[in-house]
Amino acid sequence: MVSDQYEKNCNIKRDADWYILKLQEELGELTQNYLSYTLRGRNRNLTQEELKKNISNEVADILGQILLFANYHNIDIGKSMEEKWFTYLK
Repeated sequence: MVSDQYEKNCNIKRDADWYILKLQEELGELTQNYLSYTLRGRNRNLTQEELKKNISNEVADILGQILLFANYHNIDIGKSMEEKWFTYLK
């Protein structure tokens, strides 16, 4: 698993706090890249295409962190989506 490699390579311990704090870090990175893409932050000499790719990468990071958080806390995402979101479709 990617997160297992990250833990080993960075010599960190993933505990309950790590999962939520890492999610917050990734959300901050998405925000930073979005601000750059929408011309409200430094573009770091990147093209609009590169900035858009960065946003895409950060969305992937957030999704990955959500899945890790849910797994660590034994949350059934499918069931949660059914109970919270999909009830509005009925």
